[in-house]
Amino acid sequence: MNITFWVTEKCNLACKYCYVHKQPKTMDLKTAEQAIKCFTDRFEKTVSNGKRINVALHGGEPLLNFDIIKYIVKTLKTRYDGHIIFTITTNGTMFNKEIYDFIKGKVQLSVSIDGNRKINDANRIYPNGKSSYDQVMETLDFLKKQGEFVRVRMTVNKETLPYLADNYIYLDKMSFGIVTFALDAGAAWDMPDMQLYYENYEKIMEYLISKNKKEAQYFLFNLKEITFRMRTGCDGGTNTFHISADGGIYPCALATDKVDYWLGDVWTDVLPDKLSELQKINAAPMQGCEGCTFMKNCSTQVCKLINKAYTGDYYTASPFMCNEKDIIYRIYKKYRNILEDFHV
Repeated sequence: MNITFWVTEKCNLACKYCYVHKQPKTMDLKTAEQAIKCFTDRFEKTVSNGKRINVALHGGEPLLNFDIIKYIVKTLKTRYDGHIIFTITTNGTMFNKEIYDFIKGKVQLSVSIDGNRKINDANRIYPNGKSSYDQVMETLDFLKKQGEFVRVRMTVNKETLPYLADNYIYLDKMSFGIVTFALDAGAAWDMPDMQLYYENYEKIMEYLISKNKKEAQYFLFNLKEITFRMRTGCDGGTNTFHISADGGIYPCALATDKVDYWLGDVWTDVLPDKLSELQKINAAPMQGCEGCTFMKNCSTQVCKLINKAYTGDYYTASPFMCNEKDIIYRIYKKYRNILEDFHV
């Protein structure tokens, strides 16, 4: 079971590509308490079936509401310790020793930074235009000294795409943890951009192979598994839930706070008629995908909200999503020989 608590929509940064519609909404204790009460039966069923509860703490900048994070983690860890994993993605500017002392051994950390100072500050800045780089690097250095291995997350837009590989390598060499990246899906990508993306992927693969073959193998294996796993259907509203700061229940991050996809709230639970409407949308066939090699591996086939978000139509696939998948497949084909002696 996957549940995401949007503990606040406030943020102290003004990242240019942010997809969250900033609102002064912050989860209060009453809402957090009711959310846990609402989902207790699902938590219990998940644990009794021998499965794991994955809890994500999300924002805005979630550490702006640290008291509620502490409440959620303490309450759920006490009840389901050994069956639950907590993750949090932070911009790294609010971190301090009090926060570290609490999350140590309890919460897996992702820290957002886009690369070197110039690239990071092209987008990840304070509202007054001030750089966020030094503060984030201070946080990452602190975590490294504590022996923490974190997930370092880069977001790449059209402006920073030419420097993707260079900045991946820059961060990887600092040994903060595993470096990951994602394209800004809301940008107006064109075919030259996609070719540049492929070339940067090549550069990353060549770097990893020269650095450590085993590391390159894991990178390519995980890339293949994540991108081309079989998609059997959308579980938003049945096994995956996003709880907004005011207690609304939504199926995914793309849907949160959008009235059309509201499934209920933590006081009423998921409303069957709302869930049925969503499932009907997702069950209808796509247009123009007939014969595609990746149909059974494509998230746009099972989650029509992705298409709506990026094309304005539930049943028209995003060219960006199609092109990105094709690029990853080309990378896999080019380098799959390194997996010949690889065992998980």
